[in-house]
Amino acid sequence: MTNLYIIDDHYLIIEGLYSSFDLESNEFKVIGGSLSVTDALERISPNNVDIIILDLFIHQSDPIINIELIRKTFPSIPVVILSQESSLLWQVKMFRHGVKAYINKLEDKAEMRQKLLNVSKGETMMSNEVVEIIMKGDQKGSGILSSENKGILSFLLQGLTAKEIALKMSQSKSSIEKKLKKNREVYKVRNNYELIIKLLHKQTSPLFL
Repeated sequence: MTNLYIIDDHYLIIEGLYSSFDLESNEFKVIGGSLSVTDALERISPNNVDIIILDLFIHQSDPIINIELIRKTFPSIPVVILSQESSLLWQVKMFRHGVKAYINKLEDKAEMRQKLLNVSKGETMMSNEVVEIIMKGDQKGSGILSSENKGILSFLLQGLTAKEIALKMSQSKSSIEKKLKKNREVYKVRNNYELIIKLLHKQTSPLFL
């Protein structure tokens, strides 16, 4: 069972998610909700919350500040954005600040549930459009990437392991690991996690401002 905590300034949204998950799913349970980040920081216990679901726009607060506060206070708890805002600009900004998924409130419940399930397994649910923006920004900043390398880094951004990337690209795990090592050398980072962070923080695209 994956325990969810909801932060949304619309009480009906919290109540709706309570009903949706508690009645329709044996995989998730909403164990609490808050109308503000400040209240949530006082109530959340890292020992019993597995995923935090955060509304993008909470009344009279800044989305960037909100996510930074949550990530600083609970660095081990994955954060998922739930919003009606569909702008790729905000999606890119949120992934840059460490969210694991960006879900539109109008999405099908089954799709929402699947994304949360993947996040609970440690995956990052980044859309192809967001990955494409990040990769385009990288091409502008450090030379045009080969289609193969672009594919490897795209899969890495989506949370796939070297073994999973190898299966996707019909290559051996050792071959993918060598190519990831080469990328780490190019970007001057020590591990794949730092490589992901480096890619997410590229400043070469207007969408990253």
